Amino acid sequence: MTITNGDVRSLPTVLSLWGAGPRLEDGPVDGVDIVFFAPPTTDALACRSRDNRDEASGRLDRTLGYVDEIGRLVAEVYVSGSARPVGEHGASVPLADELLHSVVERFDLADVRRLRMRFYGHSAGPGSPTWSVTVLQRYRTDHEDVEDVALIGTDPSGSVVARAWVTVAADR
Repeated sequence: MTITNGDVRSLPTVLSLWGAGPRLEDGPVDGVDIVFFAPPTTDALACRSRDNRDEASGRLDRTLGYVDEIGRLVAEVYVSGSARPVGEHGASVPLADELLHSVVERFDLADVRRLRMRFYGHSAGPGSPTWSVTVLQRYRTDHEDVEDVALIGTDPSGSVVARAWVTVAADR
């Protein structure tokens, strides 16, 4: 996968999961949660998918498990959104691509442990959202120091259009 925002970058397979299956057909995505159990790889990964579709509300929740050639779980992706079509790719795709681009610019991909993204609507005007970055906390897991970082995207009117929370290995 590549992310294009005036720049094109190839991403390791693990972070490129957004382009490999989480998009919900033609419906908008409200949220994505990606948990990494192994370092990023450029190797091909097999995918196991499970959908939970609620016809009454029009909601679709999809869980994707990505496994390596020997069957180890490398990453798990949870996607939530509308199962009702709204256009060619859904309303949140441009914001998601830009948010992933911001993550790639700020963090070493090998250090990303979890990425959660939430989308609140379209930007109310031309141009890209303005991204603010805040370190929320630093702590030690069983085996490494990590930090949780929030990225918040606002449109020109100041409305929040997207948020992300990234858990990343911290340099101490």
